Amino acid sequence: MVADPPRRCPVCGSTAAVLVRRGFTGPTDERDQYVRCRQCGRVTYEILCRSAREVRAQGLAPGQTVTVAGQRYVVQRLLRVGLNEYLVYVRLLAR
Repeated sequence: MVADPPRRCPVCGSTAAVLVRRGFTGPTDERDQYVRCRQCGRVTYEILCRSAREVRAQGLAPGQTVTVAGQRYVVQRLLRVGLNEYLVYVRLLAR
């Protein structure tokens, strides 16, 4: 098994960042996937899990901006996974 390379915090640039993978089995019970920085304490999302209704209501599409927990992200892509679930890949907007 290959270890993941060290993650950099997109906010402060520190390598003291930990990836929290999404999933309902294993060590976490998280809907979304994010990076938590141990140095600055910020949480930065990479993948958001949304229902089909939420995707339609928010009009999510690649290139659109979305605000989560006070931070603005740009939608990179949408991936439908199941009958009623979308994975929304996002990237933090530069300040």
